[in-house]
Amino acid sequence: MEWRSRLRLQVTAGADAEEFAFTEASLFERNDVGGLLRAAVAGNGEFSVFLRNLMAGDGNPFQPRGLLQTPIGQLRAFGFTVPAEKSRFPSGPARAGYRGTLFAIPESGDLKRLTLEADDVGDACRVQYTTDYTSTRIGDREIVLPQSSTMEVVNRDGTELRTETYYSGCRRPSAPAVAAAGAGEPKPLPPNVRFRVRFQPPIDSETAATGDPVTGVIRTTVKDKQSGIVVHAGDRVHGRIALIEEYLAPDIRWNLAIAFQTIERGVGEHGIDQGVEQPVSLVAVSIGDRTRHEDAVGRGGVYFVPNVLLDPKFETEWETR
Repeated sequence: MEWRSRLRLQVTAGADAEEFAFTEASLFERNDVGGLLRAAVAGNGEFSVFLRNLMAGDGNPFQPRGLLQTPIGQLRAFGFTVPAEKSRFPSGPARAGYRGTLFAIPESGDLKRLTLEADDVGDACRVQYTTDYTSTRIGDREIVLPQSSTMEVVNRDGTELRTETYYSGCRRPSAPAVAAAGAGEPKPLPPNVRFRVRFQPPIDSETAATGDPVTGVIRTTVKDKQSGIVVHAGDRVHGRIALIEEYLAPDIRWNLAIAFQTIERGVGEHGIDQGVEQPVSLVAVSIGDRTRHEDAVGRGGVYFVPNVLLDPKFETEWETR
């Protein structure tokens, strides 16, 4: 393995497909930082679409294979084959046939594992999916939901890709937040204003993932000749991790990009716009005493060797645009 990255999303099951959103996002939306959700949607189907299409096929596609001993226990297996003319994989005009095995718990018949394989799909010589399912209680019902899913791709140029997806829990959608009546709208920040930021809570490369929310606390009050005080010490900027990658070869290193999207002004002492958020455009100017990555500087990028913890002692400098 040469490199790996993490992407954390919330998923809601729709009638035809899954919808993705960053964690703690107010809405399930396709607008995202750098097209990350579009990349996630490209992998759509790891949870349910294959099974749904299989069940919707003509006739009985399953061939019983009896009880098999698997790494997850003894399960009843059913093989199946879907030809290209009946396939809905992948999305787009070109379709590929696939084959696989459905594993069920012998006593209950509940779905436990689904494996799928396809050859000559786009730039890939071979694609394989493995999805494990588990019984989960939602309200007063027990339903079967995905627990984890793995996609392995062998490309024609010899490169290999492994994607692992984990189901962590389920919740009811929360009611949309209602803006407070009479909240004042502060003036936009002027361009070319610089301030230093510390991350709070810390960002730990061992657990952080693309899409995670990030909060930065402004270190010192900044004044402008025309506008007076622009931001106060203690005001906050909010954004998300736009990219986090760990390179394992030739040397271990991390590439981390952060995109701040709003600023919460008036949080600091003597603030005049208490807790009011507004959009902001920021670029990274300085990343402290760590090594820079030339391609990332100016886009909110930070380059680190090896694993890092960006705690409140670590400072970065940003500039408004």
